[in-house]
Amino acid sequence: MLMPYDLTGKKALITGGKRRIGRGIALALAEAGADVGFNDLSDDGDAEITLGLIRDMGRDAEFFAADISNVVQVKSMFEAFLKRFRSIDILVNNPYGGTGQPFLDLTEDNWDKNIDVGLKGFYLCSQQAARSMVAQGHGGVIVSTSSVHGRRAWKGDAAYGAAKAGVIRLTESMAVDLGEHGIRCNAILPGHMDTDHVFNTPPPDQGSLEAPHGDGVPLARRGTPEDIGRAVAFLCSPAAGCITGVALPVDGGLVATSA
Repeated sequence: MLMPYDLTGKKALITGGKRRIGRGIALALAEAGADVGFNDLSDDGDAEITLGLIRDMGRDAEFFAADISNVVQVKSMFEAFLKRFRSIDILVNNPYGGTGQPFLDLTEDNWDKNIDVGLKGFYLCSQQAARSMVAQGHGGVIVSTSSVHGRRAWKGDAAYGAAKAGVIRLTESMAVDLGEHGIRCNAILPGHMDTDHVFNTPPPDQGSLEAPHGDGVPLARRGTPEDIGRAVAFLCSPAAGCITGVALPVDGGLVATSA
């Protein structure tokens, strides 16, 4: 009998997966039993470290360099992934879209980077994955990293927040369109993060958030890549088999304080 959180035999692709939150997601899926391919713009020392950590868990792993805002590179990446792993069961859209700028100073370049990588790229990758999942005939899971910035605004987050809000709305539409094919689509909303926290080490103590952020986070600590990764693994697992179209905050309670 398949355990409810077991991903043994599943083939997962994670975009933006070579470090920080992406690495946490990759390691959590590998920990649950999946073989993992992951993507980023370029191969470097971070990619090699992540490959080694996944393989040390006894899982198959491969790195795929591509710009996910470029449809030609996205199609080539998925062709390479399917050639390597034979099928795709899980897609995790994760890359970071860009940095914030005050609205009066917001540049077209900053806007385009946020939207092209943080929203268009999610659409391109999700469409390729979904088409393969439909052709395979046994469903699948797509999880996208949004942000608490997709639910509420902070100063200077116009472009980033717009992209992250778009991810939530895109996820809802995909869930409606793809449900008949057994494809579940959900989003994760990280809050204040310790992105350099090492996987499988103790989480930060409560009270680790300094003012002003600490006043608005009930758990009073930053999230870790492991927190995000294991939430993603849950959403990809049979335990979440009736969950689709959901945006799940993993934020220490931050969104709840502004509800």
